[in-house]
Amino acid sequence: MPHDNIHTCSYSCERPACIRAQRDELAQRLFELVAEAVAAERQEILKLADSLGYVDVDAIRARSEA
Repeated sequence: MPHDNIHTCSYSCERPACIRAQRDELAQRLFELVAEAVAAERQEILKLADSLGYVDVDAIRARSEA
């Protein structure tokens, strides 16, 4: 269920279709939050490694974008 079409029943609704829709909506939100956190953490690690001279951050970014 897309973010712009949030489930309209309350979360106490017990209809099977509503429960599945709520589960899917929450799973998608969790996935997005985790993906954002992982991306942010990766950027912080790359910045630290670059500042310490351990890696060529531009080369890593180029490989990950390819």
